Amino acid sequence: MFLCKTEIRKSAIEGHGVFVLEDISEGFTVWQFDPKHDKSISQENFEKLSEDKRREIEKVGYLSPTSGMWIYSLEGSDHFTNHSSSRNNLTTVFDATISPEPFFRANRAISKDEELIVNYLEFDEFIKNTKPDWAK
Repeated sequence: MFLCKTEIRKSAIEGHGVFVLEDISEGFTVWQFDPKHDKSISQENFEKLSEDKRREIEKVGYLSPTSGMWIYSLEGSDHFTNHSSSRNNLTTVFDATISPEPFFRANRAISKDEELIVNYLEFDEFIKNTKPDWAK
């Protein structure tokens, strides 16, 4: 769940993206797993879903390297965070004392109206295994 004000807009990267509606300071936690907003499903239950539902979760969620669960939200701007292997402004943090799942902090000051970009390869086991060319 985003911990700052965001809005979905047209992205220069791909389709739509998530843009911040306020200035964000370096080190601010921008997104963190919240079981009231975000869902998790085991790989076993994921495989029981229809192909269409699995594809949807693959697109909007991630396969967690810490829990092995698929993490996704049912709604919201989480679905629109775009990827870059080099131009991202969010860093993935693994700290079980704060969250059981990876979370994202600003790796520099982010200005109001800037698109939030994260490197999917830092936290998504599915992407790591199916799209290794994204590291380029």
